[in-house]
Amino acid sequence: MKFYPAGETITRRLLDLPQQRMEWIVTGAEDNDLISAGFQRHQSDETRFIHPESGDIYQLARHQSVDEANGELRYQCGRAVTVENELATRSMTILAMAGDGDDIIDPYDGEEDLIDGVLRHVTPTFERLPQNLLQVAVWAARLSDWSFCVAPATSDLMKKMVARGAIEQIPPHLISDAVIQVMASPKPSEFFRVLHRCGALQVLSIELDTQFEQHSKSDGGYEPTEAENNLPDAMQSLDQAAAETANISSVLKKFYQALGDQADKIFNAFGLNHLM
Repeated sequence: MKFYPAGETITRRLLDLPQQRMEWIVTGAEDNDLISAGFQRHQSDETRFIHPESGDIYQLARHQSVDEANGELRYQCGRAVTVENELATRSMTILAMAGDGDDIIDPYDGEEDLIDGVLRHVTPTFERLPQNLLQVAVWAARLSDWSFCVAPATSDLMKKMVARGAIEQIPPHLISDAVIQVMASPKPSEFFRVLHRCGALQVLSIELDTQFEQHSKSDGGYEPTEAENNLPDAMQSLDQAAAETANISSVLKKFYQALGDQADKIFNAFGLNHLM
């Protein structure tokens, strides 16, 4: 067995961000090998395991393919599957890197995209996983201090996904979890703006999408424009709240108050009413 720090762990290391629970890729092994070594199987994914002491996530390397009969993604694990195979399953290039000693395994130029401030999909299979819409939006908010932009080709894929009904396929709890995550980001409004620009926000909350429409003249281009910085009042209040406190409950409360008469509808759309 060989273990590679990977994904968000490498991204945070390169950006000098605080490390949270570490992520690893495991090659040269099968699930029974990890179980015999004392790892615990992840509750929601049988190819992921949790270290019993550190709580770190260990992903068994997978080879991804598309089932030609139904178009669904299939995954195969085995001792011959490589770390590069696993990195090809990742959503964005900045998350498709792994560490090998002092070297970085970076087959999709994720480090270059980090330098350039670009959120770019890894492979065309990106569009087959609806939750990738949320992941791009979450990372846009997390990296808002660096003004990351969604690459044009990735933006196009996201719009296609929305048009095909991808938002309706995402379990509601993943949507609410994503919103809660971004409340701890430097600029939570970026999450909602990315969803607005690909059309997803209109599906999730027409009320919040309308607020963006009234304040944004952006055509979804690659670089931020002056018009894009003209946020709805509620978004400005949200960003201000996030800048003032790291307490997620407090940020959500101030966001709710800033939404005024539309607060209940918008919070219900994102599955957040139980938090108020």
